[in-house]
Amino acid sequence: MPDKRHPPTAAGSLGRTLLKTLCTVALTALLIALLREGLSLLPWVDRKTGQHAGAAVLQVLAADGNASQQQMIAAGLMVLCFLLAIVLVRWGERLLDRSR
Repeated sequence: MPDKRHPPTAAGSLGRTLLKTLCTVALTALLIALLREGLSLLPWVDRKTGQHAGAAVLQVLAADGNASQQQMIAAGLMVLCFLLAIVLVRWGERLLDRSR
């Protein structure tokens, strides 16, 4: 079945790219904030459950006090949040295209 949509114009394509970029950046910042908040809740979860999984995660992220390893872990988590944001924006774009 042929596609009945009109081909995007240059201005429309640029606008859509800008919107997707802004959504990706905003979603990345939101995911990083949620990750930080989630990590701060790990000690509370450990107290409520009586387990030590949260402490173990925090200990791994602390990297035994090695600043360069901590920076690498933080950078890796930021890249992971960015990649997840890209996937979520792409899924959202497909859902919007499908609903039109």
